[in-house]
Amino acid sequence: MAKGRGRTRKNLKERETNAADVVIRLIDALYDLAQTGNLIGLILFGFIVWVFYVTYKLSETVLEGFLGNVGNFILSEGFYIWPLTSALVISLVANFLQAKVYRSHIQDLSEHRKILVHGLESGELKTLENHNSSNFDIKNND
Repeated sequence: MAKGRGRTRKNLKERETNAADVVIRLIDALYDLAQTGNLIGLILFGFIVWVFYVTYKLSETVLEGFLGNVGNFILSEGFYIWPLTSALVISLVANFLQAKVYRSHIQDLSEHRKILVHGLESGELKTLENHNSSNFDIKNND
């Protein structure tokens, strides 16, 4: 009996992914989108599914007439290069702006820290003459 169970576990691990697994993964992803309140993601997914369904149901002649010269552009390299290049440029600009914002926040925090730590210069803080948080002074060995 133990041998049979071991074989089934081994077969489950070696099993290939099929269409049902993909559908389950998609349903889980959609459920996660709905649970987190990402309605834009759900709407985009619905729109993409609708476009694929419509293009699947259209005949080749209607689809060819509808796409026209756009079909040639889709098959060209420019269809892939322009979106990827624009995404790269947008991410680089966003990264530069984010670094700039972080630098300004770090500078602001360092100025606040300087005021708090070195407040002696401004006259707002005074030195601690006796700092014994546990009533034990190392100098006096009390």
